[in-house]
Amino acid sequence: MTSIRFADDNRLGWALCAAAGLVIYIAFTIWGGIPRGDLAGAFWAQIGLLLLILCGFALAAWHLLLRPLPPGRQLPKPDRLSPRLCHGIALAQTSGMAAIIISAIWDELWHRQYGIPFGEDFFWPPHLLMYFGFIIIIGVGMWALRYLNRHLRGSFQQRFRANKAIGLFILNAAFLIYALAADPVWHSTFGQDLTAWSVPHLILLTSVILTLMVTLYVYFGGLPAPARRGIADYKSVDALPILVFALCLLVWLQIMLIDWDWSLNGIQPAWLGLYRPQWLLAGCLVACVTFTGIMATRKLGIVGVATAAGLLALALRYSLIQLFETDLLQYVAWIAALLPLLAIDLWTWYCLSVRKRATEWRGTALAVILAMLPNLLVIRSLYNLGDADNLACLLAIAVSALGMSWFSHQVATAMRHRQEDSPEIQSAQARISPRLSISYLGGFSIFMLFVMLTAAPPV
Repeated sequence: MTSIRFADDNRLGWALCAAAGLVIYIAFTIWGGIPRGDLAGAFWAQIGLLLLILCGFALAAWHLLLRPLPPGRQLPKPDRLSPRLCHGIALAQTSGMAAIIISAIWDELWHRQYGIPFGEDFFWPPHLLMYFGFIIIIGVGMWALRYLNRHLRGSFQQRFRANKAIGLFILNAAFLIYALAADPVWHSTFGQDLTAWSVPHLILLTSVILTLMVTLYVYFGGLPAPARRGIADYKSVDALPILVFALCLLVWLQIMLIDWDWSLNGIQPAWLGLYRPQWLLAGCLVACVTFTGIMATRKLGIVGVATAAGLLALALRYSLIQLFETDLLQYVAWIAALLPLLAIDLWTWYCLSVRKRATEWRGTALAVILAMLPNLLVIRSLYNLGDADNLACLLAIAVSALGMSWFSHQVATAMRHRQEDSPEIQSAQARISPRLSISYLGGFSIFMLFVMLTAAPPV
Protein backbone atom coordinates (compact mmCIF):
# COMPACT_ATOMS: atom_id res chain seq x y z
CA MET A 1 0.00 0.00 0.00
CA THR A 2 1.10 3.52 -0.62
CA SER A 3 2.97 5.05 2.31
CA ILE A 4 2.81 8.59 3.65
CA ARG A 5 6.07 10.06 4.90
CA PHE A 6 6.97 13.60 5.81
CA ALA A 7 10.67 14.30 6.16
CA ASP A 8 11.78 15.92 9.41
CA ASP A 9 13.96 18.43 7.55
CA ASN A 10 10.82 19.87 5.94
CA ARG A 11 9.16 20.93 9.20
CA LEU A 12 10.01 24.58 8.61
CA GLY A 13 8.63 24.37 5.09
CA TRP A 14 5.37 22.82 6.29
CA ALA A 15 5.09 25.44 9.04
CA LEU A 16 5.48 28.19 6.45
CA CYS A 17 2.96 26.38 4.26
CA ALA A 18 0.44 26.34 7.13
CA ALA A 19 1.01 30.05 7.76
CA ALA A 20 0.52 30.77 4.05
CA GLY A 21 -2.68 28.71 4.13
CA LEU A 22 -4.03 30.84 6.97
CA VAL A 23 -3.22 34.05 5.10
CA ILE A 24 -4.89 32.71 1.95
CA TYR A 25 -7.96 31.66 3.97
CA ILE A 26 -8.37 35.17 5.37
CA ALA A 27 -7.63 36.86 2.03
CA PHE A 28 -10.15 34.79 0.09
CA THR A 29 -12.70 35.38 2.83
CA ILE A 30 -12.38 39.11 2.21
CA TRP A 31 -12.33 38.75 -1.58
CA GLY A 32 -15.40 36.49 -1.38
CA GLY A 33 -17.47 39.35 0.02
CA ILE A 34 -18.29 40.62 3.51
CA PRO A 35 -21.93 41.44 4.36
CA ARG A 36 -22.62 44.90 5.69
CA GLY A 37 -24.52 46.13 8.69
CA ASP A 38 -25.65 43.87 11.51
CA LEU A 39 -24.54 40.67 9.75
CA ALA A 40 -20.86 41.62 9.75
CA GLY A 41 -20.33 40.42 13.33
CA ALA A 42 -22.07 37.09 12.68
CA PHE A 43 -20.01 36.74 9.50
CA TRP A 44 -16.66 36.97 11.29
CA ALA A 45 -17.92 34.74 14.10
CA GLN A 46 -18.77 32.00 11.60
CA ILE A 47 -15.45 32.50 9.82
CA GLY A 48 -13.63 31.96 13.11
CA LEU A 49 -15.72 28.87 13.88
CA LEU A 50 -15.09 27.36 10.45
CA LEU A 51 -11.37 28.01 10.81
CA LEU A 52 -11.37 26.40 14.26
CA ILE A 53 -13.06 23.28 12.87
CA LEU A 54 -10.55 23.14 10.01
CA CYS A 55 -7.71 23.25 12.54
CA GLY A 56 -9.45 20.46 14.45
CA PHE A 57 -9.48 18.26 11.37
CA ALA A 58 -5.80 19.00 10.71
CA LEU A 59 -4.95 18.12 14.33
CA ALA A 60 -6.97 14.89 14.14
CA ALA A 61 -5.21 13.85 10.91
CA TRP A 62 -1.80 14.57 12.45
CA HIS A 63 -2.65 12.65 15.65
CA LEU A 64 -4.08 9.60 13.89
CA LEU A 65 -1.66 9.31 10.97
CA LEU A 66 1.63 11.05 11.82
CA ARG A 67 2.03 11.61 15.57
CA PRO A 68 4.48 9.20 17.27
CA LEU A 69 2.70 6.48 19.24
CA PRO A 70 2.74 6.74 23.07
CA PRO A 71 5.51 4.83 24.91
CA GLY A 72 4.76 1.14 25.17
CA ARG A 73 2.62 0.99 22.03
CA GLN A 74 4.14 -0.62 19.00
CA LEU A 75 3.44 0.13 15.37
CA PRO A 76 0.76 -2.32 14.26
CA LYS A 77 1.29 -4.99 11.64
CA PRO A 78 0.42 -3.43 8.26
CA ASP A 79 -2.94 -4.39 6.85
CA ARG A 80 -3.44 -4.23 3.10
CA LEU A 81 -6.51 -3.99 0.95
CA SER A 82 -6.40 -6.28 -2.05
CA PRO A 83 -5.57 -4.66 -5.41
CA ARG A 84 -9.00 -5.60 -6.73
CA LEU A 85 -10.70 -3.91 -3.76
CA CYS A 86 -8.50 -0.82 -4.20
CA HIS A 87 -9.48 -0.74 -7.85
CA GLY A 88 -13.18 -1.05 -7.07
CA ILE A 89 -13.11 1.66 -4.41
CA ALA A 90 -11.24 4.02 -6.74
CA LEU A 91 -13.88 3.44 -9.40
CA ALA A 92 -16.69 4.15 -6.94
CA GLN A 93 -15.04 7.32 -5.66
CA THR A 94 -14.25 8.58 -9.16
CA SER A 95 -17.83 8.08 -10.32
CA GLY A 96 -19.11 9.78 -7.16
CA MET A 97 -16.84 12.76 -7.69
CA ALA A 98 -17.77 12.97 -11.37
CA ALA A 99 -21.45 13.16 -10.35
CA ILE A 100 -20.70 15.90 -7.81
CA ILE A 101 -18.56 18.01 -10.15
CA ILE A 102 -20.81 17.72 -13.21
CA SER A 103 -23.94 18.43 -11.15
CA ALA A 104 -22.26 21.47 -9.57
CA ILE A 105 -21.69 22.96 -13.03
CA TRP A 106 -25.27 22.08 -13.97
CA ASP A 107 -26.58 23.61 -10.73
CA GLU A 108 -24.68 26.87 -11.27
CA LEU A 109 -26.00 27.12 -14.83
CA TRP A 110 -29.63 26.60 -13.82
CA HIS A 111 -29.36 29.15 -11.02
CA ARG A 112 -28.19 31.72 -13.56
CA GLN A 113 -30.82 30.72 -16.12
CA TYR A 114 -33.86 30.51 -13.85
CA GLY A 115 -32.92 32.51 -10.74
CA ILE A 116 -34.26 29.90 -8.30
CA PRO A 117 -33.46 31.12 -4.76
CA PHE A 118 -31.84 29.04 -2.04
CA GLY A 119 -34.31 26.67 -0.37
CA GLU A 120 -36.47 26.13 -3.44
CA ASP A 121 -33.70 24.19 -5.21
CA PHE A 122 -33.26 21.48 -2.58
CA PHE A 123 -34.80 18.65 -4.62
CA TRP A 124 -34.25 19.83 -8.15
CA PRO A 125 -32.38 17.48 -10.58
CA PRO A 126 -28.86 18.97 -10.29
CA HIS A 127 -28.98 18.60 -6.50
CA LEU A 128 -30.33 15.04 -6.70
CA LEU A 129 -27.39 14.02 -8.88
CA MET A 130 -25.06 15.82 -6.49
CA TYR A 131 -26.56 14.02 -3.46
CA PHE A 132 -26.07 10.72 -5.26
CA GLY A 133 -22.35 11.45 -5.57
CA PHE A 134 -22.12 12.49 -1.92
CA ILE A 135 -23.83 9.26 -0.84
CA ILE A 136 -21.18 7.24 -2.68
CA ILE A 137 -18.24 9.04 -1.04
CA ILE A 138 -19.78 9.03 2.44
CA GLY A 139 -20.81 5.39 1.96
CA VAL A 140 -17.18 4.44 1.32
CA GLY A 141 -16.23 6.24 4.53
CA MET A 142 -18.88 4.36 6.52
CA TRP A 143 -17.66 1.06 5.09
CA ALA A 144 -14.11 2.01 6.08
CA LEU A 145 -15.20 2.77 9.66
CA ARG A 146 -16.89 -0.62 9.86
CA TYR A 147 -13.78 -2.30 8.45
CA LEU A 148 -11.56 -0.50 10.97
CA ASN A 149 -13.73 -1.59 13.92
CA ARG A 150 -14.24 -5.19 12.84
CA HIS A 151 -10.98 -6.24 11.20
CA LEU A 152 -8.23 -4.20 12.88
CA ARG A 153 -6.93 -4.37 16.43
CA GLY A 154 -5.36 -1.98 18.94
CA SER A 155 -6.13 1.59 19.89
CA PHE A 156 -7.96 3.83 17.45
CA GLN A 157 -4.63 5.44 16.55
CA GLN A 158 -2.99 2.04 15.98
CA ARG A 159 -5.85 0.89 13.77
CA PHE A 160 -5.45 4.01 11.65
CA ARG A 161 -1.75 3.22 11.29
CA ALA A 162 -2.42 -0.41 10.36
CA ASN A 163 -4.16 0.65 7.15
CA LYS A 164 -3.80 4.34 6.37
CA ALA A 165 -6.05 4.05 3.34
CA ILE A 166 -8.93 3.05 5.62
CA GLY A 167 -8.13 5.98 7.91
CA LEU A 168 -8.07 8.41 5.00
CA PHE A 169 -11.48 7.18 3.84
CA ILE A 170 -12.94 7.92 7.28
CA LEU A 171 -11.32 11.35 7.63
CA ASN A 172 -12.28 12.27 4.08
CA ALA A 173 -15.94 11.30 4.56
CA ALA A 174 -16.08 13.19 7.87
CA PHE A 175 -14.60 16.31 6.27
CA LEU A 176 -17.05 16.06 3.38
CA ILE A 177 -19.99 15.87 5.82
CA TYR A 178 -18.65 18.98 7.54
CA ALA A 179 -18.27 20.79 4.23
CA LEU A 180 -21.80 19.85 3.22
CA ALA A 181 -23.29 21.05 6.50
CA ALA A 182 -21.40 24.36 6.40
CA ASP A 183 -23.09 25.54 3.18
CA PRO A 184 -26.79 25.41 4.25
CA VAL A 185 -25.91 26.88 7.65
CA TRP A 186 -24.14 29.72 5.86
CA HIS A 187 -27.08 30.31 3.53
CA SER A 188 -29.59 30.26 6.38
CA THR A 189 -27.66 33.08 8.05
CA PHE A 190 -26.56 35.23 5.13
CA GLY A 191 -28.88 34.22 2.29
CA GLN A 192 -27.48 34.07 -1.24
CA ASP A 193 -23.69 34.08 -1.70
CA LEU A 194 -22.17 37.38 -2.70
CA THR A 195 -19.79 35.48 -5.00
CA ALA A 196 -18.79 31.89 -5.71
CA TRP A 197 -15.94 32.40 -3.25
CA SER A 198 -18.05 32.00 -0.13
CA VAL A 199 -16.06 30.21 2.56
CA PRO A 200 -18.29 27.07 2.50
CA HIS A 201 -17.74 26.81 -1.26
CA LEU A 202 -13.97 27.05 -0.78
CA ILE A 203 -14.12 24.43 1.97
CA LEU A 204 -16.19 22.19 -0.30
CA LEU A 205 -13.64 22.69 -3.10
CA THR A 206 -10.89 21.64 -0.68
CA SER A 207 -12.90 18.55 0.25
CA VAL A 208 -13.37 17.63 -3.43
CA ILE A 209 -9.64 17.98 -4.18
CA LEU A 210 -8.78 15.89 -1.10
CA THR A 211 -11.23 13.20 -2.18
CA LEU A 212 -9.68 13.05 -5.64
CA MET A 213 -6.18 12.74 -4.15
CA VAL A 214 -7.33 10.01 -1.72
CA THR A 215 -8.82 8.19 -4.71
CA LEU A 216 -5.42 8.22 -6.43
CA TYR A 217 -3.69 7.19 -3.21
CA VAL A 218 -5.86 4.08 -2.99
CA TYR A 219 -5.74 3.33 -6.71
CA PHE A 220 -1.93 3.33 -6.82
CA GLY A 221 -1.79 1.35 -3.58
CA GLY A 222 -3.15 -1.62 -5.51
CA LEU A 223 -0.88 -1.25 -8.52
CA PRO A 224 2.87 -1.61 -9.08
CA ALA A 225 4.95 1.54 -9.02
CA PRO A 226 4.96 2.79 -12.64
CA ALA A 227 8.28 2.84 -14.44
CA ARG A 228 9.26 6.05 -16.20
CA ARG A 229 7.51 5.93 -19.53
CA GLY A 230 7.47 7.94 -22.70
CA ILE A 231 4.64 9.65 -24.51
CA ALA A 232 3.83 6.53 -26.55
CA ASP A 233 3.59 4.24 -23.50
CA TYR A 234 0.08 4.97 -22.28
CA LYS A 235 -1.80 1.97 -20.91
CA SER A 236 -5.44 1.33 -20.16
CA VAL A 237 -4.71 1.51 -16.42
CA ASP A 238 -3.85 5.20 -16.91
CA ALA A 239 -7.40 6.09 -17.96
CA LEU A 240 -8.83 6.45 -14.47
CA PRO A 241 -6.01 8.64 -13.07
CA ILE A 242 -6.16 10.92 -16.13
CA LEU A 243 -9.91 11.30 -15.57
CA VAL A 244 -9.27 12.15 -11.90
CA PHE A 245 -6.84 14.91 -12.84
CA ALA A 246 -9.24 16.21 -15.50
CA LEU A 247 -12.00 16.40 -12.87
CA CYS A 248 -9.58 18.27 -10.61
CA LEU A 249 -9.01 20.88 -13.33
CA LEU A 250 -12.73 21.01 -14.09
CA VAL A 251 -13.90 21.83 -10.57
CA TRP A 252 -10.95 23.98 -9.47
CA LEU A 253 -11.14 26.35 -12.44
CA GLN A 254 -14.94 26.37 -12.28
CA ILE A 255 -15.05 27.78 -8.75
CA MET A 256 -11.94 29.94 -8.74
CA LEU A 257 -12.47 31.68 -12.10
CA ILE A 258 -16.27 31.76 -12.32
CA ASP A 259 -16.55 35.48 -11.56
CA TRP A 260 -14.21 36.30 -14.42
CA ASP A 261 -16.17 33.95 -16.68
CA TRP A 262 -19.25 36.01 -15.88
CA SER A 263 -17.45 39.06 -17.25
CA LEU A 264 -17.32 37.35 -20.65
CA ASN A 265 -21.12 37.55 -20.67
CA GLY A 266 -21.07 41.26 -19.88
CA ILE A 267 -21.57 40.88 -16.10
CA GLN A 268 -18.61 42.70 -14.57
CA PRO A 269 -17.45 41.65 -11.07
CA ALA A 270 -17.38 45.36 -10.17
CA TRP A 271 -21.15 45.31 -9.71
CA LEU A 272 -20.55 43.35 -6.51
CA GLY A 273 -18.75 46.33 -5.02
CA LEU A 274 -15.79 44.12 -4.08
CA TYR A 275 -12.06 44.57 -4.39
CA ARG A 276 -11.02 41.74 -6.70
CA PRO A 277 -7.52 42.43 -8.07
CA GLN A 278 -7.08 41.39 -11.68
CA TRP A 279 -3.73 39.76 -11.01
CA LEU A 280 -5.60 37.19 -8.91
CA LEU A 281 -6.94 35.57 -12.09
CA ALA A 282 -3.44 34.62 -13.22
CA GLY A 283 -2.47 33.51 -9.70
CA CYS A 284 -5.48 31.21 -9.36
CA LEU A 285 -4.91 29.70 -12.79
CA VAL A 286 -1.23 29.02 -12.08
CA ALA A 287 -1.97 27.44 -8.70
CA CYS A 288 -4.46 25.02 -10.25
CA VAL A 289 -2.39 23.89 -13.24
CA THR A 290 0.85 23.64 -11.24
CA PHE A 291 -0.67 21.35 -8.63
CA THR A 292 -2.51 19.21 -11.15
CA GLY A 293 0.37 18.98 -13.62
CA ILE A 294 2.98 18.06 -11.01
CA MET A 295 0.79 15.47 -9.31
CA ALA A 296 -0.07 13.90 -12.67
CA THR A 297 3.51 13.63 -13.91
CA ARG A 298 4.89 12.49 -10.55
CA LYS A 299 2.20 9.89 -9.87
CA LEU A 300 1.92 8.36 -13.34
CA GLY A 301 5.48 8.82 -14.55
CA ILE A 302 4.31 9.41 -18.12
CA VAL A 303 5.44 12.23 -20.35
CA GLY A 304 2.41 14.09 -21.68
CA VAL A 305 -0.04 13.09 -18.96
CA ALA A 306 -0.55 16.66 -17.67
CA THR A 307 -1.48 17.88 -21.15
CA ALA A 308 -3.72 14.84 -21.65
CA ALA A 309 -5.62 15.69 -18.45
CA GLY A 310 -5.93 19.32 -19.59
CA LEU A 311 -7.30 18.30 -22.99
CA LEU A 312 -9.79 15.93 -21.37
CA ALA A 313 -10.95 18.66 -18.99
CA LEU A 314 -11.40 21.04 -21.94
CA ALA A 315 -13.33 18.37 -23.86
CA LEU A 316 -15.62 17.74 -20.88
CA ARG A 317 -16.25 21.44 -20.41
CA TYR A 318 -16.97 22.00 -24.10
CA SER A 319 -19.24 18.94 -24.17
CA LEU A 320 -21.30 20.34 -21.28
CA ILE A 321 -21.64 23.67 -23.09
CA GLN A 322 -22.90 21.88 -26.20
CA LEU A 323 -25.18 19.62 -24.15
CA PHE A 324 -26.92 22.55 -22.46
CA GLU A 325 -26.74 24.71 -25.61
CA THR A 326 -25.74 27.77 -23.61
CA ASP A 327 -23.30 30.63 -23.86
CA LEU A 328 -23.44 31.21 -20.10
CA LEU A 329 -20.69 28.63 -19.59
CA GLN A 330 -17.20 29.45 -20.85
CA TYR A 331 -14.11 27.36 -21.62
CA VAL A 332 -11.52 30.16 -21.81
CA ALA A 333 -9.76 29.12 -18.58
CA TRP A 334 -9.32 25.53 -19.78
CA ILE A 335 -7.70 26.77 -22.99
CA ALA A 336 -5.37 29.02 -20.99
CA ALA A 337 -4.42 26.05 -18.78
CA LEU A 338 -2.99 24.01 -21.66
CA LEU A 339 0.26 25.94 -22.21
CA PRO A 340 1.60 25.68 -18.61
CA LEU A 341 0.50 22.03 -18.48
CA LEU A 342 2.47 21.41 -21.68
CA ALA A 343 5.46 23.18 -20.13
CA ILE A 344 5.33 20.82 -17.13
CA ASP A 345 5.29 17.84 -19.51
CA LEU A 346 8.23 19.18 -21.53
CA TRP A 347 10.24 19.83 -18.36
CA THR A 348 9.42 16.30 -17.14
CA TRP A 349 10.58 14.84 -20.46
CA TYR A 350 13.83 16.82 -20.32
CA CYS A 351 14.56 15.70 -16.76
CA LEU A 352 13.75 12.03 -17.33
CA SER A 353 15.19 11.62 -20.84
CA VAL A 354 18.13 14.03 -20.92
CA ARG A 355 19.18 14.66 -17.33
CA LYS A 356 18.19 11.13 -16.20
CA ARG A 357 16.83 12.35 -12.89
CA ALA A 358 13.50 13.20 -11.32
CA THR A 359 12.06 16.68 -11.61
CA GLU A 360 12.59 19.17 -8.78
CA TRP A 361 10.29 21.95 -7.71
CA ARG A 362 12.39 24.98 -8.73
CA GLY A 363 12.79 23.81 -12.32
CA THR A 364 9.08 22.98 -12.61
CA ALA A 365 8.14 26.40 -11.24
CA LEU A 366 10.46 28.09 -13.75
CA ALA A 367 8.88 26.11 -16.60
CA VAL A 368 5.40 27.24 -15.53
CA ILE A 369 6.52 30.88 -15.19
CA LEU A 370 8.08 30.90 -18.66
CA ALA A 371 4.96 29.32 -20.15
CA MET A 372 2.75 31.91 -18.48
CA LEU A 373 4.62 34.86 -20.03
CA PRO A 374 3.04 34.45 -23.48
CA ASN A 375 -0.04 32.96 -21.85
CA LEU A 376 -0.55 36.19 -19.93
CA LEU A 377 -1.16 37.99 -23.22
CA VAL A 378 -3.75 35.37 -24.12
CA ILE A 379 -5.50 35.74 -20.77
CA ARG A 380 -5.56 39.52 -20.99
CA SER A 381 -7.03 39.34 -24.47
CA LEU A 382 -9.65 36.69 -23.74
CA TYR A 383 -10.77 38.24 -20.44
CA ASN A 384 -10.47 41.83 -21.66
CA LEU A 385 -8.02 42.81 -18.91
CA GLY A 386 -6.73 45.85 -20.75
CA ASP A 387 -5.88 47.86 -17.63
CA ALA A 388 -4.28 45.01 -15.65
CA ASP A 389 -0.96 45.75 -13.94
CA ASN A 390 1.64 43.64 -15.75
CA LEU A 391 4.11 43.72 -12.86
CA ALA A 392 1.47 42.62 -10.36
CA CYS A 393 0.36 39.81 -12.69
CA LEU A 394 3.94 38.60 -13.17
CA LEU A 395 4.55 38.67 -9.44
CA ALA A 396 1.34 36.70 -8.81
CA ILE A 397 2.42 34.12 -11.38
CA ALA A 398 5.89 33.76 -9.86
CA VAL A 399 4.66 33.45 -6.26
CA SER A 400 1.90 30.98 -7.18
CA ALA A 401 4.23 28.86 -9.32
CA LEU A 402 7.01 28.70 -6.71
CA GLY A 403 4.71 28.09 -3.76
CA MET A 404 2.48 25.50 -5.41
CA SER A 405 5.42 23.75 -7.07
CA TRP A 406 7.12 23.25 -3.70
CA PHE A 407 3.87 22.11 -2.09
CA SER A 408 2.96 19.72 -4.91
CA HIS A 409 6.39 18.10 -5.01
CA GLN A 410 6.28 17.60 -1.24
CA VAL A 411 2.83 16.01 -1.40
CA ALA A 412 3.81 13.75 -4.30
CA THR A 413 6.99 12.69 -2.49
CA ALA A 414 5.08 12.02 0.73
CA MET A 415 2.60 9.81 -1.13
CA ARG A 416 5.24 7.40 -2.32
CA HIS A 417 4.13 3.98 -3.43
CA ARG A 418 6.28 0.90 -3.44
CA GLN A 419 6.37 -2.11 -5.72
CA GLU A 420 4.45 -5.04 -4.26
CA ASP A 421 6.44 -8.18 -4.95
CA SER A 422 4.40 -10.87 -3.21
CA PRO A 423 2.91 -13.54 -5.51
CA GLU A 424 -0.56 -12.92 -4.05
CA ILE A 425 -0.46 -9.22 -4.94
CA GLN A 426 0.88 -9.79 -8.45
CA SER A 427 -1.72 -12.51 -9.03
CA ALA A 428 -4.51 -10.16 -7.92
CA GLN A 429 -3.13 -7.41 -10.11
CA ALA A 430 -3.20 -9.74 -13.10
CA ARG A 431 -6.94 -10.24 -12.57
CA ILE A 432 -7.70 -6.50 -12.68
CA SER A 433 -9.29 -5.52 -15.97
CA PRO A 434 -8.75 -1.85 -16.84
CA ARG A 435 -11.17 -2.32 -19.73
CA LEU A 436 -13.84 -3.18 -17.19
CA SER A 437 -13.07 0.13 -15.48
CA ILE A 438 -13.48 2.02 -18.74
CA SER A 439 -16.75 0.19 -19.40
CA TYR A 440 -18.03 1.02 -15.91
CA LEU A 441 -17.12 4.70 -16.22
CA GLY A 442 -18.66 4.80 -19.68
CA GLY A 443 -21.89 3.30 -18.34
CA PHE A 444 -21.94 5.78 -15.47
CA SER A 445 -21.42 8.64 -17.94
CA ILE A 446 -24.42 7.42 -19.92
CA PHE A 447 -26.45 7.38 -16.71
CA MET A 448 -25.53 10.99 -15.92
CA LEU A 449 -26.24 12.01 -19.50
CA PHE A 450 -29.68 10.39 -19.29
CA VAL A 451 -30.44 12.24 -16.04
CA MET A 452 -29.44 15.60 -17.53
CA LEU A 453 -31.29 15.11 -20.81
CA THR A 454 -34.55 14.00 -19.19
CA ALA A 455 -34.59 16.59 -16.37
CA ALA A 456 -37.45 19.07 -16.59
CA PRO A 457 -36.42 22.74 -16.20
CA PRO A 458 -37.93 24.48 -13.14
CA VAL A 459 -40.28 26.72 -15.12
